[in-house]
Amino acid sequence: MADFSGRMYAHLVGSGFQALQCALLASGVQAGVPVIVPTVTCPSVFHAVKSVGAEPVVLDVAADIPLLAADLPSPDRIRHVIVPHMFGLVRDLAPLIDSGYRVIEDCAQAQRPLCDSAAQLSVFSFSPTKLQTIGYAGAVVTDDPVLHARMQHLLEADEAVQCIEGLPFRLHAPVSDFQCAMLNEQLRRYPQTLRLRHKWMERYDQLLGEPDRMHPVVPFRYQLILEPGRDSRAFASAMRERGVMAWPLGSSLLHEVFNIPGEYPNAERWRHQLLSLPLHEGLDERQLQRVFSCYQEVSA
Repeated sequence: MADFSGRMYAHLVGSGFQALQCALLASGVQAGVPVIVPTVTCPSVFHAVKSVGAEPVVLDVAADIPLLAADLPSPDRIRHVIVPHMFGLVRDLAPLIDSGYRVIEDCAQAQRPLCDSAAQLSVFSFSPTKLQTIGYAGAVVTDDPVLHARMQHLLEADEAVQCIEGLPFRLHAPVSDFQCAMLNEQLRRYPQTLRLRHKWMERYDQLLGEPDRMHPVVPFRYQLILEPGRDSRAFASAMRERGVMAWPLGSSLLHEVFNIPGEYPNAERWRHQLLSLPLHEGLDERQLQRVFSCYQEVSA
């Protein structure tokens, strides 16, 4: 996993949730510390922050892409931020890090080598919906030997030694040998997985006439940007009624799930405009034609 990510150190844990817990604790997040998270992400990110006693600060996403906006509060007030690369899209982290933020990069939906990443800590998830899956496991990777040592200490839950400063408890997050064997195979075949997904994305483009869509770095989702006035929720519902699994946006909105007050205009707009069509390396031409026919029927 270290070789795959291009990092010096990798720690396998029981889930992506535990990977976030480990990263938060290793980076010095303690009870009451505010942590910025975007409203377009999985609820597990919010829960992971709460689980270590910290306080999630939920912000809107950018107008040009459904990822965390660049204009964040001053790092003098809030220092820690989790940046999920949703839907295979990738946010440039350098401006945030240069501004003084301590960034945890969430690569659950953008599994890739991190040679272009400036994050000190990056987390992965291998749950069933991800591009590489071995059940509910995850990983934390870093180049920082101090962070590596802190994570090593965190995960040695059976060691009867005193906790080091800033680590109030240990994490019991084992991964089985069977899961590791599966991960080795997933990593070996990953280039083929990506080639097939890119192939079907290109085929969608041909069938749909090069539509307005998101352009992910990692082919996690095929997301159309619908014209203003269209509602992706109604669109997806109509496609599902015809037997094709489509999704509006493809993620929860944290401010809605957890009843967080505030203004989130960009997230609300993306919720109406983004439509995710089925994308998987196991697709075939017949299935793709069925998706296309269904989309045309609903569009009419």
